[in-house]
Amino acid sequence: MNELFLKIINMSISASWLVLAVLILRFVLKKAPKWINVLLWGIVAIRLIFPFSFESTLSLIPSAETIPLNIGMDTTPTINSG
Repeated sequence: MNELFLKIINMSISASWLVLAVLILRFVLKKAPKWINVLLWGIVAIRLIFPFSFESTLSLIPSAETIPLNIGMDTTPTINSG
């Protein structure tokens, strides 16, 4: 149960990076057509619905697993913030 909770937390953190990127892109693309805004938020919705992620060395997300799954078993828990 703890692993599921930590997995959901990690996916939410990575989705929040995507939301931040969409907000910045919306600010930059003010004059863009409305369908581009819908497309950007659709990408966020897909990320929140499907429980998988792609990992790449060129990723803008600092760490795919910010909170390690074994944090409850460590004597001194630490969080890797990238």
